Amino acid sequence: MMRIVGGSAAGRAIKSPPGHVRPATARVRKALFDYLSGFITGARVLDLYCGSGGLGLEAVSRGASEAWFVDISERSIDVARENAASLGMIRQTHFIHKDVFRFLNQFEAISDRKFDLIFAAPPYRTADPQRILNSIAEAGVLEAGSAVCLEYSHHTEAPTSNRFRLDRKKVYGETVIDVWDFIIER
Repeated sequence: MMRIVGGSAAGRAIKSPPGHVRPATARVRKALFDYLSGFITGARVLDLYCGSGGLGLEAVSRGASEAWFVDISERSIDVARENAASLGMIRQTHFIHKDVFRFLNQFEAISDRKFDLIFAAPPYRTADPQRILNSIAEAGVLEAGSAVCLEYSHHTEAPTSNRFRLDRKKVYGETVIDVWDFIIER
């Protein structure tokens, strides 16, 4: 069972959707959020490939003002919504059942919202971190100085970018976590 590791909901359990969802371990989430600690308060968060919603809910637990959750799996969106409700976070959360790339391609036309922090933890078997980073940069969802936390397998080729600066790269077993700072506005 997965638990929120910090903030107002620390220790509270959340469900995971059935199937091939690979939630970040408590160790990885704790390390990531300890690193981001000064950045979370008041942040607007986008959790792509949300699965259980663990990363976005962890951010809200630690003081983020809102979190949007996007996943192509209807079951994942349902579970993320149930988790937000069980934690008393439903008013700070928004749920979108859609393919991540379709969401990013259409976002600018449907919203003028900008996010401070984006989490992207795609399924390892289909992950394309370079395409994800490029799509985020093109989508108009970030302001300069915002950050993207990208999770992928160490077997996957690492992305590069001239629109982001790699701030931190950590490897936890098979998992790589990159934190990218957005440096160039569209």
